[in-house]
Parts: sequence; structure tokens; C-alpha cells
Amino acid sequence: MKFSSILTIAAASSSSSSSSSSAVEAATYLKGFNPGANNPDGSCKTQADWKKDFQTMQSLPGSFPNAQLFAASDCNTVANAVPAAITTNTKLLVGVWTEDWNHSGAENAALLATVKQYGHEWMLAVSVGSEDLYRKETPASTLVGQIYSVRGILSTVNA
Repeated sequence: MKFSSILTIAAASSSSSSSSSSAVEAATYLKGFNPGANNPDGSCKTQADWKKDFQTMQSLPGSFPNAQLFAASDCNTVANAVPAAITTNTKLLVGVWTEDWNHSGAENAALLATVKQYGHEWMLAVSVGSEDLYRKETPASTLVGQIYSVRGILSTVNA
């Protein structure tokens, strides 16, 4: 199994106390991997492949219960990864590519269908266009529209 990098998400809550320090009181770090959607031979991962990856991640020293998916629609990623994540109690950060409106539309449709079918419990967060802005592949004004589009889609689903 090949993993491209370790996923680290920092969720911090800042202090609202009147102390002289405005430092973060507590931080929670979620550890996991960024497994790619393709097998070493280039084929798309199946649900069984995702399940094996998630089980392997969790069996490693320190146990890694979270994963980041780089895309929702490419290789039917969420359609295959989410059922495997649910059965292995893996939480997912889902990436939504925004390189153009057609691809963004396919990503949104895949995410919406998956959330309608499986709810939200498997999801840590959604990352919309995480690399598109700094790579200058998507203008900020377009990215804002795409972020609001995903936000609107997710807010319509009662899960």
C-alpha cells in the first residue's frame, strides 16, 4: 500500500479568558493518511481496496483513523471509499477539485449523492479547492462561488 503523505489537521480553540495570553488553550490533532485513489498499476481503487487501506492504516503503530481524499468524483472515490470508511470506522476529509465548473459540478454531484446515501457521520470536513488558489489555477472569486456551492449542497441534506 502506498500513501503519499501524512494528514495533519489542527483544530484549535482560542482562549476567550481575560488572561494576558491569547494563546490556544487546547489543540486536537487528527492523524491519518492521504491515500491516493489509484492502485499502483493505475487502476481505480475499489471499495475492497479502500477497506484494506483503512485497515492497514489503523493497524500501524499509533493507529491512524483518518484519511484525506483528494477528489470526490475521480475514480468514483467517495462512492467507493465512504462505505469502506464506515465499516472500518475511518473518518474522511473530502477534497473537492475546482479546476473548472464542469469538474466542480461532477465533484459536487458525487459528494451530494454520497451524503444523501450515507449521511455525514463519516466526514471530518470538506476541502474545496485546497490547492487551486495558491497554484493560481482558479481565481479567488471563482473559488468563493464554488465554496458556497458546496456549502449550499451540504446544507440541503438532512443527515
